[in-house]
Amino acid sequence: MKKRFGRGARLVALAGLACLPIAKGHADDVCPTYVVLPSGTVFDVAKMIDDSGSAAAALSKVRIDLLQISRYGGCTSVVNTPRHAECEEIVAAAEKAIVALESCARADSLDADMGKRRK
Repeated sequence: MKKRFGRGARLVALAGLACLPIAKGHADDVCPTYVVLPSGTVFDVAKMIDDSGSAAAALSKVRIDLLQISRYGGCTSVVNTPRHAECEEIVAAAEKAIVALESCARADSLDADMGKRRK
């Protein structure tokens, strides 16, 4: 198989297509389980949080993946190929997930602060 995308693009795509568990705690109230683009592309935010251990860690991973895609020329490196639209969808889903994860990370931070105050 030819290498068409960098490691980051593949990681973002795999994370976006992963399914199953929902993050626990107060973040459930703030964090969406999925983010969905109008095209139907789905990014499983809950799975990303579960795999990473926290919303902040998941946010960091997605940002790093997008930076890697950007470092390799972003989607412009596949402009005249059938993969260009696919790359643009992956990046758009990841960017939307970042917005959601930022909210989740703030909620997690607030939960942690409240927990410290209760002790």
